[in-house]
Amino acid sequence: MTTLHSPEETQRLGSLLFQGLGASEAEAELATAELVKSSLLGHDSHGVMRIPEYLGFIEDGSLKTGTTIETQQTSPTTAEVDCGYGFGAVGATAAIETGIQIAREQGTACVITRNCNHVGRLGSYVTTAAEAGMVAIATCNSPSYGHHVLPYGGREGRLATNPIAYGAPTTGNPIVADFSTSVAPEGKVRFYRNENKAVPDGWILDSDGQPTNDPNDFYGPPKGGILPMGGTVGHKGYALGLLVEILGAIFAGVGSTSTEVFGNGVCFIVLNTNSFTQAETFAQLMSDSADYMKSSAPAAGFDEVLVPGELEFRNLAQRKQTGIPIDPATWQQLVDYATKLNIPLDG
Repeated sequence: MTTLHSPEETQRLGSLLFQGLGASEAEAELATAELVKSSLLGHDSHGVMRIPEYLGFIEDGSLKTGTTIETQQTSPTTAEVDCGYGFGAVGATAAIETGIQIAREQGTACVITRNCNHVGRLGSYVTTAAEAGMVAIATCNSPSYGHHVLPYGGREGRLATNPIAYGAPTTGNPIVADFSTSVAPEGKVRFYRNENKAVPDGWILDSDGQPTNDPNDFYGPPKGGILPMGGTVGHKGYALGLLVEILGAIFAGVGSTSTEVFGNGVCFIVLNTNSFTQAETFAQLMSDSADYMKSSAPAAGFDEVLVPGELEFRNLAQRKQTGIPIDPATWQQLVDYATKLNIPLDG
């Protein structure tokens, strides 16, 4: 049965587990905080359930602890951040902070990552930019081993779930959109499998290219695939997924078929709102636009119109009070690691 855990205790446990496998306190705290934040916002697929996965990466050597982040500015408005295959959240945080700093000075910035592990929830980084008064667009790809998503009309994966995120400041909570260019990220399919539940219609095909609701048909063997976003107009999601591939891989000089890299290829585009209007004016106009969206009378079956990010901020407030849900499989993995590393489950 899924159980609820306080964010403070989950943060403590995750950080100590990472430190138990050699991570510094600073990187362990940041990496855990990003996963806890994702779960608090309701994105469990990119949240605490990833802690055991990252611990496994440390054990097999694909995630390095104590690495140095190296940033090279390649032009007045562009930079590359070599993450050294450390925690993806640490590298991506350095990358977005670099983009924010360049945008403050130059008005715009484009920053890409190299040697970057799984960054978690992409929307976190555009939120950081929005809170700094910037508009940010982010894309994130994965190399060939993560190509779970079917090209439109195909039954063999050729793309990762390739999310796109953007954030924009308002006078209150920022507007934050974060979505995969597939129908769903792989982590959500995994979440359904861990919960022993069927996935919704239109998410996955089995290895024969037939629709299925059984998440085990996706994982195989033989392996199935996740459909591109868009249903009957899935060619649009497919095209967006290819755009992410361009920015996250090909732009960085990595081919789509490369088997020599792993992790995520991230691209951040950051725009200073002071470049075209005053930041205060932009934030007010953005709030006015959000109010205008929400003023639309709800359609049948809806109670209200939401703007991107609004539901997540509501989840944040609620889960801070009620706790983070952790599925049984993930909790057992955390217990096993805590036992192995002699770390108490309760602080």
